[in-house]
Amino acid sequence: MSAARSWLPAGTPPPSALQALLAGAIEAWSARWFAGTPMALSSLVRRSGDYAWRGLDAGLMLGTAPDAAMTVGARVLDVAAGERTPRDRALLEEVAEECLADLRTRLAQLAEAPRAAEWRPLVPAPGWTATIGGAHGPLALALSDATFAALVRRVLPVAPADPLGSGAAALAAQGVTVSAALGSAGLSVADLQALEIGDVVVLDRPLAAPVPIAVDGTALARGRVRVVAAEPHPILEVVSSVA
Repeated sequence: MSAARSWLPAGTPPPSALQALLAGAIEAWSARWFAGTPMALSSLVRRSGDYAWRGLDAGLMLGTAPDAAMTVGARVLDVAAGERTPRDRALLEEVAEECLADLRTRLAQLAEAPRAAEWRPLVPAPGWTATIGGAHGPLALALSDATFAALVRRVLPVAPADPLGSGAAALAAQGVTVSAALGSAGLSVADLQALEIGDVVVLDRPLAAPVPIAVDGTALARGRVRVVAAEPHPILEVVSSVA
């Protein structure tokens, strides 16, 4: 997945729908494996943590704290972790491995990663992190900015299916100035200066010929009108379409 820049202002909480999506996945996993206190997901924040991280190319990472396997194994069996003999530690870690494998599978499905996707050790880039099992829980979940954005897009409300309004209707009340160019005549500067009251300037268009319509001073490609004498002012009669 391509990199994405952070697009939320610093300190902005993530959408509650995204938090609920991730928390629901952790809750379902926790309900399956733990008879005692479940492991809940904390709120997503922009931070890193002292975890060993494994991640998918899809931009989703799972972090484990020191002794996380033993802690998880103890919770699966609902026993105290405490000080354990090497044999006990090995047993708890073996119990935890299947539990953690199930968590990785659920997270991969959440990220819509391919079935063959591999969890590889990595150092995560700055992104969004939430702990699992308390503020300093044995596990942590991290999202790259690109994955965060993709999941936010997934949980956004569906846009209404109503069609957009008509552009013509939206502009219907807009006022415009309609005019008609009756004609033009070519004169030299000397002829213009010599004009006197009573002189006649011959235009290049017969008075009875249709003339183009202009809207706000710009002639339309289509639309013609005829000038009709009337009192107290001449009127324009449309003789061809302006659509």
